Amino acid sequence: MDRPHAIPNEGWTVTRLILLVMLGLITGLYFPATRSILLGLAEPVIVPVVRWSNAEEMDQIARNVVEHERLTGQMPAGTGWLGWLDYRYSAEDMRLDPWGTPYELELSPDSVWIVSLGPDRTRQTDDDFNVAAPRG
Repeated sequence: MDRPHAIPNEGWTVTRLILLVMLGLITGLYFPATRSILLGLAEPVIVPVVRWSNAEEMDQIARNVVEHERLTGQMPAGTGWLGWLDYRYSAEDMRLDPWGTPYELELSPDSVWIVSLGPDRTRQTDDDFNVAAPRG
């Protein structure tokens, strides 16, 4: 017996709707301008996930800084830091944290620290996070 009010392929329609929403979110997160808007709305849930996923990128930058020091005997610190980031990473998204702020470099005698200022883009606040790599 036919169901007169049944929606044909309703399972497929729901699947397509979910896929479209996911594609929209991924696309929005890809572009820095829309990324900051979306992250602001979903900050309590998204920030821990973004930090976790961004840690590998920050670790790679830290390892590259250590390698640069090993090869050249110099650290790309101070005013040379942003120039080194521009030279080393042609893609802007590798030079910027997920909130569009350039990564910062902090040095200690035994480590290199790559710092993200976090969602508030302000130095030395609770949402800052960093990744360290051992020197030499």
